[in-house]
Amino acid sequence: MNNTKLLIVASAFITLSVQAADRATIGVKVSLEAAACTPLLSNGGVVNFGSHSINALSTQHYTQIGTRNITLTITCESATGIAITARDTRMDSVVTGKDGEGQSGVKYTVNGGGYINQATRLFGLGKTKDNKNIGSYAVLIDSQNISASNGSQTLATSVAGADAVITGQKRAWQTLTAYPLAVDQSYYYTFVKAGENSPIPVTNAVIPLQVSASIANDLGSSEKIELDGQAVISVVYL
Repeated sequence: MNNTKLLIVASAFITLSVQAADRATIGVKVSLEAAACTPLLSNGGVVNFGSHSINALSTQHYTQIGTRNITLTITCESATGIAITARDTRMDSVVTGKDGEGQSGVKYTVNGGGYINQATRLFGLGKTKDNKNIGSYAVLIDSQNISASNGSQTLATSVAGADAVITGQKRAWQTLTAYPLAVDQSYYYTFVKAGENSPIPVTNAVIPLQVSASIANDLGSSEKIELDGQAVISVVYL
């Protein structure tokens, strides 16, 4: 298995909500555009797991091929409330199973370490030429090493998550023990002060991400296999 790379793409968008009422009003309003924020990923968003021999993959268990680090930097024109979310463009290729330690999913090391095995948190690695699903990977926020600022003011920040939309309303933000990105834009992560759960506006944020991957055990191929994962991370204006 050579050139085992996957691509993570950064983008930005604005979410809008509409409410209906049983009354009509006449009023004057002014629309103010959110300050533009630009996301940028290190290494062009490419996560390279190097080269591995197909013969080195287990025929009995899924193979954990390790973790790689990538950094997401967000720069805003002025202090802005933002969150990040993600989607998978290879969702139909997700496959997971138990590794040699009997653990399902992919293994990560940040935030105390552990395994991610929830279907909504696993991204697909594409398919072989024989149309077999190659494996899965997860993208986790290294919440202990986030840095953010508001102008020249350095903020002591943490991160909090919330379901993106529940019956038209956003749920309350909450701190978690692990911060894996969801694959279907169903979850947001925002910046908060340590010990608090209310989003704070930022002008700059640096978010370390850890990518971990697991390869299936039944690929049955003697040809080169290339990982073909692609995640899109988006900035959402709150």
